Amino acid sequence: MKKNKIYRPNSKAGDEIMEHSSKLTSSEIGVLWNAYMQNTMTECILNHFQKINEDKILEPILKNGLSTISFIINGVRQLLLTENIPIPYGFSEDDYNADAPRIYSDLFTLRYIKYMSAIGTANCAASLELSARVDVRQFFTKGLELLTSLFNAASDLLLQKGAYIRSPVIPIPEKNEYVKEESFLSGVLGRHRPVTSVELSHISKALETNSIGRTFILGFAQVARSSEVKNYMERGKEIAKKHEDVFREILLNDDIPLPSTWDSTIAPSVIPPFSDKLMMFHVNILNATSIANYGASTAGSLRKDLGLTYSRLMSEVLNYADDGTKMMIKNKWLEQPPQAPDRVALRS
Repeated sequence: MKKNKIYRPNSKAGDEIMEHSSKLTSSEIGVLWNAYMQNTMTECILNHFQKINEDKILEPILKNGLSTISFIINGVRQLLLTENIPIPYGFSEDDYNADAPRIYSDLFTLRYIKYMSAIGTANCAASLELSARVDVRQFFTKGLELLTSLFNAASDLLLQKGAYIRSPVIPIPEKNEYVKEESFLSGVLGRHRPVTSVELSHISKALETNSIGRTFILGFAQVARSSEVKNYMERGKEIAKKHEDVFREILLNDDIPLPSTWDSTIAPSVIPPFSDKLMMFHVNILNATSIANYGASTAGSLRKDLGLTYSRLMSEVLNYADDGTKMMIKNKWLEQPPQAPDRVALRS
């Protein structure tokens, strides 16, 4: 059993340390399982991006990304093996075609790394909060540090290339004010107030998420082997496009300049670099991210029409995600996370 060092508050160097033995909790097993699944998937994708990359300036960031992912995969494996917990199947060379030509541009690779490292930092922070054991917290703390560094490196290069998509700019307020009337919350009927900077940040994030997702899914639809998967990807592309249009309309109605597009060119290749299983799992992650973002946006938007819009769009993504999960189960692509014992089955 793993022994963990627990440091007393206000302890000094050289002080004795208390130790206790503890198994991994259900939360710790869950976050480690998720980290393994997501990073073995991302490793396949970055291996493809590295293989087809032609931008020399991008090479260090790709190496950094793969090194970070390797740290996380190996760290999870070590923690699970220590507790004799089976290593998830995850994704491997069987889900990646090293000879496949490019689908996405090198610039999209850079945007993808920025986007996925942002998701990774959020996941590490959430995993850290759910972890009690010292070694698990140290692992996610280091992962958070590495992914933050990767995010900053990708952001810096996008700025250097003049390709960083910024949120819209609004005039700087002349003074601070308190809300004076309940009409601040309105927006469902009649005239509504302009969006706040907080609401605008959520709209900008929703635009970026849907635009990157739509581009990625467009490539998946082009190379998927199964017609069922192709149709699912086409449906996802249309949903993302519709959601982008909704958020652009909100900005246009408030006379706010639209941000530049995140679109990237899709090469004409139909040779799949990834398995249908991997692509469906990735869309599952995009769906989960979109749902989480819409939930946070609902909470952060005081204008009632915005909250209703997020709720409506979230419901559409939930239905889409549910259909994707059913498809994965039917094709035996959905790996089951560790679960609590079925007491009813044990008693029968």
